[in-house]
Amino acid sequence: EEMIAHPKWRSLFYKLAEDYPDCLMLNFTIKLISDAGYQGEITSVSTASQQVEVFSRVLRTSLANLLEGGEEGLEKNLPEINKMVCHGEHTYLYSQALLQYLKEEEGGSAVRRISQELQKAAKDMGRDVTEMTLALGKAASYPRACQALACMLSRNALNPADITVLFKMYSGNNPPPVEVIRSPLFFELFMQALFKPGSKLNPEHKPKYIYLLAYAASVHETWKKNKRSAIAKDELKSTSQAIERATNLCCKERSEVVAELGTLYSCIRVPVVGMGVLRWIDWTVSEPSYFKLLTDHTPIHLALLDEISTCHPLLHPHVLKFLIRLLETTYPDLDVLVQLELKKTLLDRMVHLLSRGYVVPIVQYIKGCIDRGDTDISLIRHFVTEVIDIIAPPYSSEFVQLFLPIIENDAITGNLRNADESDPVSDFIGHCRSNFVVMT
Repeated sequence: EEMIAHPKWRSLFYKLAEDYPDCLMLNFTIKLISDAGYQGEITSVSTASQQVEVFSRVLRTSLANLLEGGEEGLEKNLPEINKMVCHGEHTYLYSQALLQYLKEEEGGSAVRRISQELQKAAKDMGRDVTEMTLALGKAASYPRACQALACMLSRNALNPADITVLFKMYSGNNPPPVEVIRSPLFFELFMQALFKPGSKLNPEHKPKYIYLLAYAASVHETWKKNKRSAIAKDELKSTSQAIERATNLCCKERSEVVAELGTLYSCIRVPVVGMGVLRWIDWTVSEPSYFKLLTDHTPIHLALLDEISTCHPLLHPHVLKFLIRLLETTYPDLDVLVQLELKKTLLDRMVHLLSRGYVVPIVQYIKGCIDRGDTDISLIRHFVTEVIDIIAPPYSSEFVQLFLPIIENDAITGNLRNADESDPVSDFIGHCRSNFVVMT
């Protein structure tokens, strides 16, 4: 008991437990540590997965941290809980059964998100948990739908026969619950089938694919005491039409897309189409020869990102990750000056994303670029100049603490300041120094 009261000893026990998972003494020690209230430290210890009492405490603490931490906490803590839950079939089944119960409580959407993230993590680890996950949900009451879904999710590919089964069920008078097909992994398969360049989809079956995706994305159900009391399909037709128009345009040549840009912009306002077009842009721009063949200052695909950022705040993190990946990619076939211009264009997209309210993650990324010293200083200066032009008080304390050190860096903004301090950079610095206590 005296040993486990000290962090250093506990840390040693955690490491030994990882190296010798079959040691009974270490398993017992882990249980003592959990009993003493240190279960929050055990998230990375696979030994906890062998004892239901310890595992339950650790899982409860981890879930509480995820639910209280918001999106930031999810990104930070999810890898550890994934490792613990996906340790074995018994831990996965136990965790998903608990989450299935919690989904039905008030605020269950956050729990559903965690459940879906765990399913995705298990798939990424090469574990096929499809049938187990479906058996715990509402799909179990619909054997034909469950079988069709399990077949496609296990093979990681859609097929016309199973799609036809689901289409007949969901276009009937008493369809299964929409939750059955409202799965991120299932959505991803639809994205690949409908929006990925070069996807070979039989034209006869395409309307069924579109209908099911639209149904999963737009239909709302009301449930009372485990009975469905209403199905709202008000947006089903318009969503189907938007998906059809967008997918048809994404298959066309670039010149034809430009000619019908207004149509694509109107389709992007539908959330599921916004995600599909984002994936289409990603696949298209990731082609090695894409930028090599371009002559436009702002390629049409990158310009479309601005509209996605404007219409869909929930896609902001995905847009930023995509832009970061492009920004950090090297383009050996392009001239150095052309590469700089391209990266300035990408930074302009980041500035637009910032103007839509996704501020702190972007400034954190730019600050990280400066700290690592791996980004051309002229690019940082370009970003700062563009941001200064569009911002105005009041500023949040978090923004000031991140952005002020960048602005005060002489290597970045020295050439942007006047001797009499009558410039936007000096105005920003003066405002921050007068209104905030700046942490150093």
